[in-house]
Amino acid sequence: MRIRERVTALTVAAVTVLTLASTQLAGVASADDVYGEYTVGGKIEEAYTATGGPDKWGNPLIAESPALQGGRFQTFEKNVSFYWKANVAGGTAHFVGGAIRGKWASLRYERGVLGWPLTNEIDVPGRGKRQNFQGGNVYYSSAGGTRTVWGGILARWSAKGGSTGFFGFPVSDEYRNGRGWAQDFNGGTLFFP
Repeated sequence: MRIRERVTALTVAAVTVLTLASTQLAGVASADDVYGEYTVGGKIEEAYTATGGPDKWGNPLIAESPALQGGRFQTFEKNVSFYWKANVAGGTAHFVGGAIRGKWASLRYERGVLGWPLTNEIDVPGRGKRQNFQGGNVYYSSAGGTRTVWGGILARWSAKGGSTGFFGFPVSDEYRNGRGWAQDFNGGTLFFP
């Protein structure tokens, strides 16, 4: 009986030592940081600080809040929000701001047809900006405004070089054309189907 008690005691001690050692090796999780009145933490803080932090985006206007299907978002002073969902874009948070955010908002944010952001805003030199979402892309240019390209037209346009190809940036949103759809670009009109 005493041997069994000693083996049990040694097993408990070994498990305790291993647990403590693994905790030390894993490190301590970093604390959320306070900016203005609110904290910013986790993946949103990683993206916030990596893309410019308070100097570029200002302080948070709200606490981190729940979004669709377990995602999270937080809005900041300079017309930008950061969105994160664990199983989207490799679990990376992305900012959505300015005119692109306005267009996305008009389509019901992550609850709408575009879904979650897959990238941050991307400069297209000499042409404008774009941002990729699950259900399509949003483009902004001073000449064409803020436009959404998705579905079959996005596939055709991308095959022809997208925003840097012959057709260039969109100058209209998709519209009905007979039994199909059409969209106007700097270089012409694309139809689907």
